[in-house]
Amino acid sequence: MSNETLLSSRRELFFAYDIKMGNPNGDPDENRPRVLPDGTYYVTDVRLKRFIRDYFKSQGKYILVDTIDSKTTNLTGRVAHFLRTKNKSEVAGSELVDILLESFIDARLFGSSFAFKEQDNWKPKPVPKTLTGALQFNHGEVMHKAEAVDIHGTTTFGSDEDKSQGTFTTYFALRYAFIGFNGVANEHSAKLSKMTDEDYKEVLKAMWKSVRGSGNTRTKVGQVPRILISINYRKGVEYQFGNLSDYIKLVPANGKDEKTWSSPDDYIVDLDLLKKRLDSQKDKIESISYETSPDVKYKDEIPPEWLPLNIDTDKNA
Repeated sequence: MSNETLLSSRRELFFAYDIKMGNPNGDPDENRPRVLPDGTYYVTDVRLKRFIRDYFKSQGKYILVDTIDSKTTNLTGRVAHFLRTKNKSEVAGSELVDILLESFIDARLFGSSFAFKEQDNWKPKPVPKTLTGALQFNHGEVMHKAEAVDIHGTTTFGSDEDKSQGTFTTYFALRYAFIGFNGVANEHSAKLSKMTDEDYKEVLKAMWKSVRGSGNTRTKVGQVPRILISINYRKGVEYQFGNLSDYIKLVPANGKDEKTWSSPDDYIVDLDLLKKRLDSQKDKIESISYETSPDVKYKDEIPPEWLPLNIDTDKNA
């Protein structure tokens, strides 16, 4: 990445995926779908970042928040292991941070607290000790009323070798959920974290690819990416809308109650307010890019000046 261009201007994005009969992000108590007091279901930014990191790892990129041989470790252990594999000495200070940012794409994107602990007589002293990532996400929210379901069953195997009856199980899920995330990549923070224009392109691809590729567990198998919109502001512009999801509405398509929705056939995506807001600030915007699932129906056509990302059709993606 040393020869790549640092993030040249501010970027803002909206990303949405859906899940059917699955749990997008279980709570730490009972592993139920996370819910706000007003009944809105949500997914943490940590969950989305995990999807992105896992995709990067599957593509052969180094990630800082990772295991070693499928075993958990602390930050010191992870970095020490990486340095050994690269035949690098156990450095410290700004040199250590420079190596981490050069090597780990998730550190450039999301930053790190660099909370090292002494291990094997090595206690790294990074400078700085904390680095704010250039790319920040809000928690994602389900953008309609959703219905939680409890699915009861039994395991195939008995709890003991001498028992023939399986044990009871309960699986918590949402009938259907369309989940929207907002994100901003700040060019000033990118100067410190060394995030590049190419990193931003890679994270857009990773978001779109990762949620579908994460379906190797029952809780995530029903996930599909649906909409990705990216705003590239003009260089030097100190502006962003914030919360782009506030300008995107889901309109019932067939009279079904929102809690009974089960697929994109049940709603139409209304971008009218978003297009109006974008048009009002078009002097600040260099370009708008998008990716969309063929199953999503829109109230009106996507503006012809928006540029397709072509993630699903790119043979190199």
